[in-house]
Amino acid sequence: MKRDYPLLLAVWVLLGLLILGITTWHPTHATSPDSAHYLRMAADWRTYDGTFPPGYSLLIWLVSAITSLPGLWVSKLVNWLTLGYFGWAWASRVGAKRAVWLLAIWLLPGNLRIVTYTWSETVFIVLLLEAVWGMHRFSGEKTSSNALRVSGLLVALFWIRYVGLFVAIIPRMRASGHIVKRTLIGIASLLILNIFLTGHLFGGPRLLLTEPWPELLNMAGIASLNELLLYDYRPERSLEIVGLAMLGQFLIVGVMGWLGWQKKGWQLATFTQKPLVRLLFGVGTTYFLTLFALRFISPFDPLNERLMAPGSSCWLVALALSVQSQHSIISKSPDRAEIVTNPS
Repeated sequence: MKRDYPLLLAVWVLLGLLILGITTWHPTHATSPDSAHYLRMAADWRTYDGTFPPGYSLLIWLVSAITSLPGLWVSKLVNWLTLGYFGWAWASRVGAKRAVWLLAIWLLPGNLRIVTYTWSETVFIVLLLEAVWGMHRFSGEKTSSNALRVSGLLVALFWIRYVGLFVAIIPRMRASGHIVKRTLIGIASLLILNIFLTGHLFGGPRLLLTEPWPELLNMAGIASLNELLLYDYRPERSLEIVGLAMLGQFLIVGVMGWLGWQKKGWQLATFTQKPLVRLLFGVGTTYFLTLFALRFISPFDPLNERLMAPGSSCWLVALALSVQSQHSIISKSPDRAEIVTNPS
């Protein structure tokens, strides 16, 4: 309802203030070595070496050219504006009340850190959720405009992060040969550009020796556990503190679950009744499996919350959409309408 839009705007403004405050307070202004690479490339495209795809730096360069702001602050602006689009787009699909909860997911400590840093994950996650929505819509409305939009989103994912290639193995995509064909053309164009400029598909050799299997499995297990915890566990941290944090979280989740069950505001059946929820869970799971497989054959960064965030974001959005409220999730396609409660 319209009265929920001010709350949605308030959450977005709060996110902007937090991004501004943390960036100002942080000793490196919420940047990392990867951030320096993005900013350097946005300022001088002659430094492009294919290590990261050019999509995120292109956005920084474009907004910087429009606003004349320094690249560092433009990167924060890009992330914040991306969240603004996310909230507005999902409000038009599921209602402003539910969009408030979806936008509030970015207030979780790990997600807030991701959106504050000059990293491409924020744009990637929002584009991934847009692609999921596009595939959901396309399953009901197989039009050329929908196919073109989905293809563009899938290509954009790869131009933002190389792991975006994982969407090519989602069976739902293969409902249209046009989507697959256009997506492969867009992906191939970047790979050809990389070969021409760097001599490598991904800017350099990626298939190198990795850690022993026991270490890799341990890393994957800890990464999976951390996606279920609000407290980021690391082996060097005190087990007592981790235990207390886990106990507190389990108590909070348990109380919330019990209250929701008593009010019948959440039903397990909704997980299987809503195609969009199933698709979100499937995409999130596919992302995790692809990420683990790539990490087992290539020694890039550890499986930290930043790398895991796209998969867990799909799951969190699916969980939020599966919780019944006074409003309905109604697809723009009449034959795909999903009325789960009586609208108030």
